[in-house]
Amino acid sequence: MKKISLVVLFGLLAGCSDDTRETTTTCDTGEVLNPISGVCEPGRVGPNPNNNAGDDGLDGGTDANEEPDLPPNPFLDMAADVGTEDRCSAALDSDQDGLTNGCECSLGTDPARPDTDRDGLLDGQEDKNSNCRLDPGETDARSADTDGDGASDGDEIRAGSDPLNIDSDDDGILDGPEIASGCMDPTKEDTDGDGLPDGIEDFNEDGMLGTCVNRVFAPACSDGESDPCKSDTDGDGTPDSDEVQYLGCRPEDTANLVDPQLLVNNAGDYKLALVLGVPSAPITGLNAHGFNDATSGYAGFVASLATPAAATTPELVSNNVVTQVRAVFPGAVLRSSGRRTTTHDGFQAVVNGVIQLSGGLKADTVRNQILARLSNAAVNPTIAGAFTTTPGNDPILAVYQVVRRGATYVITLTTVADSAYSNPASNAGFRVDDLTGGTSVAKASETLEDECVSYRVDTRAKVDFIWVLDGSGSMGEEIAAVRNFATQFTQILQASNLDWRIAVASGSCRGIETDLAIDPSLRTQFGSGFTGTCPSFGPAPYLPNGKLCDTGQANFTTDVAKFTACISELDPSQNGFRIAGEHTVTMGAAAISRATPRSDTDNTKIRTDAAVVVISVTDEFDDHIQAKMGWRDAGGAGEPPNDPTLDPGFDSAKLDMVTQPFIDYFLRPEIGATVFGIFWVPGTPCTIASEASAGIDRIVQRTGGTSGSICQADISTTLQQIATASAGIASGLRLRGVPVAPSLKVKVGQVSTAMIIDWTRNRANGWDYDSIVNRVTFKGPNPPQTGDRVVIPYRRWAGSVRQCTVDSDCPREQKYQCVSGVCL
Repeated sequence: MKKISLVVLFGLLAGCSDDTRETTTTCDTGEVLNPISGVCEPGRVGPNPNNNAGDDGLDGGTDANEEPDLPPNPFLDMAADVGTEDRCSAALDSDQDGLTNGCECSLGTDPARPDTDRDGLLDGQEDKNSNCRLDPGETDARSADTDGDGASDGDEIRAGSDPLNIDSDDDGILDGPEIASGCMDPTKEDTDGDGLPDGIEDFNEDGMLGTCVNRVFAPACSDGESDPCKSDTDGDGTPDSDEVQYLGCRPEDTANLVDPQLLVNNAGDYKLALVLGVPSAPITGLNAHGFNDATSGYAGFVASLATPAAATTPELVSNNVVTQVRAVFPGAVLRSSGRRTTTHDGFQAVVNGVIQLSGGLKADTVRNQILARLSNAAVNPTIAGAFTTTPGNDPILAVYQVVRRGATYVITLTTVADSAYSNPASNAGFRVDDLTGGTSVAKASETLEDECVSYRVDTRAKVDFIWVLDGSGSMGEEIAAVRNFATQFTQILQASNLDWRIAVASGSCRGIETDLAIDPSLRTQFGSGFTGTCPSFGPAPYLPNGKLCDTGQANFTTDVAKFTACISELDPSQNGFRIAGEHTVTMGAAAISRATPRSDTDNTKIRTDAAVVVISVTDEFDDHIQAKMGWRDAGGAGEPPNDPTLDPGFDSAKLDMVTQPFIDYFLRPEIGATVFGIFWVPGTPCTIASEASAGIDRIVQRTGGTSGSICQADISTTLQQIATASAGIASGLRLRGVPVAPSLKVKVGQVSTAMIIDWTRNRANGWDYDSIVNRVTFKGPNPPQTGDRVVIPYRRWAGSVRQCTVDSDCPREQKYQCVSGVCL
């Protein structure tokens, strides 16, 4: 289009010249010579993808396999002679396009040209009702390509596609590339009828067969693609749909799907998807169901309850759940505050929260006690399935989600032994997470529909981690715990088939106000009112001997020894606070800023297509947030640790204002960072930390991460959860729409063995599903390899595909992107 515009501009200038010498003009293919201006312009119509050989699409007739040409019009590209006084006359139609000159002036078209935008349609054909304005359902006579899909409106009309829909057949390829291909049909999802949608065969969606010239297939140039225009691309007698390397969704993949068990309560307006065969029953007197999966070792309930009056956010509803559980089990500890998400039907939720209770309990008894407390009613359902008391050293976990629906909220809570939940070889962990991960609950009236997605494995998913550690004197034990977990953390990442790197940054903000490497929007947050509060420990600008961490500068590595050495640099017991600092989430944003723009060749920069995960570890406030909020320091003889959320004067609205700039920065489309944290989670008891990190917790929740309690005796389980969640964030196997997890199936076409294998769901060696980011991940030593095909059929909630125009239309905390008008 740029080339065409330049040619037209040159021609118009030449038409005003005094130079009257004769010239011979040869137009390019697809262009015609305008006899008035002497300029080559786009032809009246483009090539017809259904033309027979030898037909240029401009003959005004119809061939056997050709759509009818537009009616010939001798004025189509002829400029009319319009005087100044007649230009906007309501009584004239100078260019005979069906619109009066006055109408064209109102519409913004050219009264002297019958086809102002040169798209092959008369201006009057585009303004169908001749009311001199652009109405819904009309193409724009001022724009050759109204929907911006790369094909002119006239070409779309000829091809039968919709000039107001970028992807008329919904196959994942824009109409423009399909029409330009010369063989693909923009009105058919599967042009060649081989059972593979065009978007699967042409997976980079450019309308070509790899780099093969004239679509002549050869493995070297096909780039792993098959030809949407041929049912047997390589001509070996086997249809593309039966070739492992072209494996895609087939009708039988969804035809064999089985609906999960659905627990429905119309009064409570919920529907819960539960694994088939799990015993369940309504709970008398409540809008609730109970269920027992004694085989897997968990019990649970789903209930619709009244929202506490002051619980204006899902986080506050979640806090109330924790408070009520602690009222029944005073020794309960919040292991994870959960992750904030937006459900498929638009409600805010906190999912996968984890509360640890003591051992020596029974899962079904604990379930009943918690529901009785939350509902203030007697709960003693009769449900099949016997549970045994857990040993005293095996805690019971209460894993829950809350979906806030205004005056009511729906809660799903499961109780399970820690040993079963944390064992990757057990199915208890993923079944519990499915129930409490935000996708299992819908309104009572919702229905299910079939879906299937398929992917070609191109590269390992990439993720770059930035750990921000508090190096103050009280952090010796916690830093040691992170250091001791380093090897296990990297092993979890390796088992997820991730291409990972790790950097460690201190929480020191020394010199940040004047550091031009920091994004100005962040530097201004540390403005004049905050100057002078940053500690100045350590030599400037970096530690000696090329060590890995200081002042928020990320140096990424895959070397576990370097990772642990850098952690040791921040250990106050070894380095005497040389780079101490407690800006343990705000400096995470600064570290990202210093690590951008992205680069694949600089180990101080985030890679171009890597997911970004920030992990904050501290036992105190973030100093920047503390200063802005005016919170007091904890400490002093007999003074209790400080939890600002328990203070009657706690200002939640102000905290939103202080933290929002950092949330916005982390969630920028070009960054898309998820923040995790290990700290004293507000609203929970703690005896070993100094301050409850309400500000960090707010940022973690709003970026889709999760918080673990630093008050636990052992934080390794929380670190494992972070590693597992990070694998889901980085994985590229995103699902379309929101599934009911029990219906998910996964099969892999292995190119190396030419076999199609049904993959088993297993967190030790198989596939898994992360409901927060709506992605399938692979675990174990033998994940799918480059070139393999992955097919995922499932049942999803009807209407759960989110429409969008830009990325910001999609839930940001879940890292969705707007792809071809859909949030993926």
